[in-house]
Amino acid sequence: MAKNRYRQIEQIEAKENTGSYGAWRRGFCGQYRELLIQSRHNSYKALVKTLTSKGERITCRKGCTYCCFHYVAVPLAHGMVIVDYLHNKKESLKQFIHNYEKWHHKGYDISNIIDHTRIQAFSSSMPIHDIIAVTRPLSMRYLETNIPCPFLVNNSCLIYAVRPFPCSGQYSVSPPDWCSPATTEHAVIHQLVPDDGDLLQILQLADPQLMLYEVTLPIMIYKLLTEGASSIIASLYFENRTNPRPNG
Repeated sequence: MAKNRYRQIEQIEAKENTGSYGAWRRGFCGQYRELLIQSRHNSYKALVKTLTSKGERITCRKGCTYCCFHYVAVPLAHGMVIVDYLHNKKESLKQFIHNYEKWHHKGYDISNIIDHTRIQAFSSSMPIHDIIAVTRPLSMRYLETNIPCPFLVNNSCLIYAVRPFPCSGQYSVSPPDWCSPATTEHAVIHQLVPDDGDLLQILQLADPQLMLYEVTLPIMIYKLLTEGASSIIASLYFENRTNPRPNG
């Protein structure tokens, strides 16, 4: 079973690297990754400066994995970058596939419900604060499953260099243990705010469809590995042509 799956992934990888599409995909992933690193660097510096002025400091440390049990969604564009990274890290790719089987057993159903709810809400033009209110209870149910992210191995992230913004954008200034779901304390978390210029460059780089289509991180990566981005992109454009959104 595992050999057939890896063979399928290898075939998809070969297809994704073929012709003009393959050249575009590699160029896109390279540019996105550069902008991702730039944005993180600039926003992190800005956060540290702000915290220092208030006498606060970041308490997040290597090996602290409380965040790695939360629901995290990723847009197709960022998912493509992660898969491109995994194609160059075969051992990490195999580790993810192995861990995904465990994650799928406990996390897939609730994640699928959250994804479906979010997609329905966005397609109906529901205000963002209403979307958050609707999905927050579901996200808490996900956290209660207590299943680690498939990319978490030995308390380290396999894709740390290209991890999604929700993973890299939260920093605690309170004791690390306060982030535990078991504590009654309320952790003090600061969000990284991307520089407007950096964010604009990322948005200009990616086609809107690549940024708007967003699902649970493990589901997105497994889908990209076993189906390919070209197939997903084609299906999205076909769906938009056959089911156009109403004006206004």
